[in-house]
Amino acid sequence: MKYDEYEMLELFEDEPLVMIDEQTGIFTYRKIDDYGFKLSFTISVHESQCSVSLSYKHFKGLIFNFELEDISQIKGENNRLTILGNDGNREVEISFKPHFSLKTVRL
Repeated sequence: MKYDEYEMLELFEDEPLVMIDEQTGIFTYRKIDDYGFKLSFTISVHESQCSVSLSYKHFKGLIFNFELEDISQIKGENNRLTILGNDGNREVEISFKPHFSLKTVRL
């Protein structure tokens, strides 16, 4: 799986949480918008997998949560998180501005 740590840092505006240790290659990025919505994005680099979830401060459960496998590339450009599958097609595109929104979803 290919991704640029600096793009993720710029998009999420924070360092990732390292799950277990750096060697496992599992990282979680989080971003909370001005309305209290929290987007969590976990990458498992060695397994080419990721998961995405959205929650809201006044809800007890998640609004959505899904996992993707066989990911080839993750891009974080122009206030968008784009996840590409091994076939090169967009699996998911999430816009960060003006609020979190799903643009493309192929599950």
